[in-house]
Amino acid sequence: MRQELLKQGYNTYLPEVDIDQVDLIVELNNGSFQRVQIKTITKPTTRTAIQIRCAKYVNSGRVDVVAVYYMPMNKCAFVPYNNEKMLSLALQTAKNNQTSKRTWFYQYEEYPEFS
Repeated sequence: MRQELLKQGYNTYLPEVDIDQVDLIVELNNGSFQRVQIKTITKPTTRTAIQIRCAKYVNSGRVDVVAVYYMPMNKCAFVPYNNEKMLSLALQTAKNNQTSKRTWFYQYEEYPEFS
């Protein structure tokens, strides 16, 4: 995770202790900082997607980005967090070919710049 962020040109900082929902701090190009919650996924939740539970972060004000490391592909997705209880990220086309309201894992491979 940190290696990918360094490749993308970001400075990263680790909290002294892993408490209060902040696993990593990322310094943006404009000098501001974002708090990152890291999740590691080892297998897909469904045949075509992974799901990440985020209910405990809702309205906490502690998470700016959820970084999802998907081990089978050795890839990261950096998803801006907007108080969702669940994130669902597609890895493949759905069996029924549904495309509307489908969020792709691959669209979040670059770290999001917002403040």
